[in-house]
Amino acid sequence: MEDEFAAALEACATIDAVKALFKRRIAAHGYTASACGAFLPADKGPEPHFFFQDWPPDWLELYVNRNFVAADYGVAEARRRIAPFTWREAKAERTLSRAEQDIWDTVVEWGWTDGLSVPIHGPGGYFAIVTMAGKEQPMPPALRGKLQQLAFLTHERCRALTGLAPVTDPQATLTHRELECLRWVAAGKTDLQIARLLGVSQTTARTHIDQARRKLGARTRSQAVARLVLSGLS
Repeated sequence: MEDEFAAALEACATIDAVKALFKRRIAAHGYTASACGAFLPADKGPEPHFFFQDWPPDWLELYVNRNFVAADYGVAEARRRIAPFTWREAKAERTLSRAEQDIWDTVVEWGWTDGLSVPIHGPGGYFAIVTMAGKEQPMPPALRGKLQQLAFLTHERCRALTGLAPVTDPQATLTHRELECLRWVAAGKTDLQIARLLGVSQTTARTHIDQARRKLGARTRSQAVARLVLSGLS
């Protein structure tokens, strides 16, 4: 069945077509709403990119107007997890704040007594989530694994259609000198040592490093070095 789903996804030429296909497939398991999105590392924090949000319009309006996004513990839980989890599992393992409890109570009022979230982690701090809402139900390993695969395939098709890269390619983004300076930072060299190694001023070395950091969307030098390592260019 998953092979058939993968083939059907490949035939989808638009995000709307992917959303419709995913909606039909998860409806067979009792899920009536879903969303798929990614978060890219950036200087000012993770930058959200929603591929699709298949929620009732009234719910989306409520979600925005009551600023539920600020206290949506589902995203926070997905960021720190690898395996898929139900919303009730996450709720049972944390003490909800008043704002988080308000979201949960409102979700239940809308008839979604449980859901499943599938975290997807990639290189360079890339993070995505596919979530689906429905009724509380038994979640045997086979069903959990099946829904995880459907979610992963759906995310990959959305990413391919939008051209969203999971991580910036430093080699394509940085100049030769910026990449060289950042490699010396990874080797533990100071700005002064890098300047002497390259025969430039300390200010110039620092400028190259800061430009490399900004291009990689890193808040600190350590983050920039980590993304360089993850790209295999350190």
